[in-house]
Amino acid sequence: MRSWLGALLAALVVTSACAAPERTVVAQAARPERTVVAQAARPERTVVAQAARPERTVVVVLFDGFAPAELDAARPTPNFDRMKREGAWSRHLVPAFPTISLINHTTYETGCWPAHHGIMSNYFYDPVRGAFDEHNPTVGDADWHTGCEAMWEAAERQGVKTAVLNWVGRWSTTRGQLSTFANANVPWAMRESDDAIVSKAVKMLHDTSANHPRLIALYFDIPDHVAHEDGVAGPRTGEAVRRTDRIVGKLMAAIRSMPKGREGTLVVGTDHGMMDIGPLINVGRLMNLYGIKGREASDGASTIFYLDKGESADRVQKALSAYSQYFTVYKRGHYPSFVHWGDGPRAGDLLLIAKPPYWVVGGGQMPAWAHWLGVTHFWPVVFTPPVGGIKATHGYDPAVVQMHGIFYAWGAGVAPGREIKRLDMVDIHPTVMSLLGLQPGRPVDGKPLSLSP
Repeated sequence: MRSWLGALLAALVVTSACAAPERTVVAQAARPERTVVAQAARPERTVVAQAARPERTVVVVLFDGFAPAELDAARPTPNFDRMKREGAWSRHLVPAFPTISLINHTTYETGCWPAHHGIMSNYFYDPVRGAFDEHNPTVGDADWHTGCEAMWEAAERQGVKTAVLNWVGRWSTTRGQLSTFANANVPWAMRESDDAIVSKAVKMLHDTSANHPRLIALYFDIPDHVAHEDGVAGPRTGEAVRRTDRIVGKLMAAIRSMPKGREGTLVVGTDHGMMDIGPLINVGRLMNLYGIKGREASDGASTIFYLDKGESADRVQKALSAYSQYFTVYKRGHYPSFVHWGDGPRAGDLLLIAKPPYWVVGGGQMPAWAHWLGVTHFWPVVFTPPVGGIKATHGYDPAVVQMHGIFYAWGAGVAPGREIKRLDMVDIHPTVMSLLGLQPGRPVDGKPLSLSP
């Protein structure tokens, strides 16, 4: 029995000795296999992450005086329709007061209220610089700004090249050209045509050099200047709107065909809306009738009074209150909350705001024939011009819904079919900067919209 037990023990020892190396071999072989797989996976994840981040360019367009009602009356507009389906849109881009051009061009580009950027209207007075007049070439000079950075200034400061074409504020008398690419600051009648501006933008979108801009800002004066004369739903206004649609189509096509590794976003907005109007308020006649000592700056639906020393703001306000069916007059320090002007000298001493459908014309805006006929001395305070009038205008309280404008965003970083119920003009700048992955200008009053999918 001992011999059998000894044999059995010997067999067990041999078997154990043989099994242990087999387990060791298997374990050693398995470790290198797992290591090889892990090393191969890391580069694959890195390559995918890099490929998912194409360089983004944002094209920002400002069409002047573009109310939703003008778009409604101008069908077909297939490119705006496509932007609406494939991007974000709103019928309620709310402008700064007064709802006219130059104050809102500046608000659009800076994201600041006029209290911070300093442009009060198309006409105002500054005690140092003098008269700001929309017909003077110097109104495009960024040195009129009292603060805030335009989107192109903020982008350039952060190392991003920009191009600005036909937009106010692209040049400064003291600082020169404020963007890498900017067309010449010439009198408006000598400006480059819309077609030339679009062609330059398309070329920049396809530029493969290291110097290409990633922010391209374009300004077009349609449909505003046509709608003033033809009305919101006039046939010439409709054709101007269809021209804007064709411009949008060319820019969308250029963005879709950008070089490999790049993507684009198109942002389209306006400075204010437009509405059909009735009789005018003869501000020059009011000045003469009540012996108001001072100056006035009128445009659209508002007048700023700058009174001479010794003239009583209370007296003038009381005299003009007799016309409350046509307009309301506010004294400095009591301006409505929607007037974001601050308390600087450009804000004047009194503010007149017309009630629709009335509009204002100052004595300085009257044509020569009107002065020969004594319009500011003998004609009524309120009348309908027999000749030389306009059919539509803007400038009213921002709560007047016809003053709201269009807004569209399409392309990279924008979710499709998203309606934005309301946005303020100050929100455009921070939204554009967010799309570029940049910080907004310093300071900024607006907030970026949430547009991403």
